[in-house]
Amino acid sequence: MNWKPKGWIAILIGIVLQPFVFLYVNRPKLFWIYFTVSSVVIGIDFLLLINMDADSVFKHVNLSWIFFIICPIHAYKITKSYDENQPRNWYTRWWAIPSIYLSFFLPIFLCRVFLFEPFSIPSISMSPSINVGDHVIVKKWGFGGYSTYGIDVIDTGLSGKSLVQRGKVYVFHPPHSKSPFVKRLIGLPGDLIEIKDDAISVNGKILLSELVSNLGKKTIYREENETNSYLIQRFHERFSSITSTITIPENNYFFLGDNRDNSADSRTWGTVSGDDFVGEVVYVF
Repeated sequence: MNWKPKGWIAILIGIVLQPFVFLYVNRPKLFWIYFTVSSVVIGIDFLLLINMDADSVFKHVNLSWIFFIICPIHAYKITKSYDENQPRNWYTRWWAIPSIYLSFFLPIFLCRVFLFEPFSIPSISMSPSINVGDHVIVKKWGFGGYSTYGIDVIDTGLSGKSLVQRGKVYVFHPPHSKSPFVKRLIGLPGDLIEIKDDAISVNGKILLSELVSNLGKKTIYREENETNSYLIQRFHERFSSITSTITIPENNYFFLGDNRDNSADSRTWGTVSGDDFVGEVVYVF
């Protein structure tokens, strides 16, 4: 039985799935060519993005968008000159393209849900450790809030207290927002946190800080919390005037931003439930 791919279907698949349209029009070599080239271009887009100034007008422009135009046009032209006498291969059938697409991208989706997921940083609250425009890789296994691309897969809660440690950086959902935040963990359940101006103590022990540099309006310190040391930032004219004492409830955690005088954190919106962790930041780039 002779078969010919339909032009309108080729246009639709070419817009939605780009290189995979060439499987529908029975051109597997073109699929691999477009797939390889588009993967390289996506990589170039990513490198340009992480090296681009945060206020650049090209921040939201991607080279890979060109494939939304090229793929459907090229595939449509193939349908117009298609030889109906050539044998129809299995990958041209309606069920094949979704199956092949899932075999490519389901592993990526599952990796983002359960293992590692990248996040971009839109605010200055974690400077100088993590700055605006930086990207972080978050380790998610064991933290329970398994989701990605806005899709909640399963929520098992934090699998063990040993996963969290004072002084490390985590991504979580704060009590007042569904958007993920990134902050540094200062206190664990049961800890007594005391804050007076720029002094922070945990269970009666003030977090030690050592001057690193004085940069005009701001000063950089190295702070120590248990075995972890990290940089924090303070502004000469904006030292926090918050004074408070809190005993952290069970299954709750206390977070601060490293940009201590310009960060909305547990000082203003309270502690974070262990059920709201996303994961631990393991790499910054």
